[in-house]
Amino acid sequence: MSQRSVEKLLGRILTDDHFRGSFFPVRAESFDLAAAHGFDLTPIERSALSSLRRRQFECVAVSLDPRISRSSASEDAVAVGGEGGF
Repeated sequence: MSQRSVEKLLGRILTDDHFRGSFFPVRAESFDLAAAHGFDLTPIERSALSSLRRRQFECVAVSLDPRISRSSASEDAVAVGGEGGF
């Protein structure tokens, strides 16, 4: 298993609203999206990741400091001169 790819993918799902919205619900296209972003996953990893649910990530994502997430809320804060987002 390429543990590093799994860790990076999970981090991207957690911190990027748009990516998360495109990744879920998990289906074949989700892994095409992951591959397009450089996440090289084995069939075993794909199988394990197939059980992920968006709600689990949403619950954690809302608690993140906006400076470490790409969310629509943090992008709005940047647009009005605040901190946050990428």
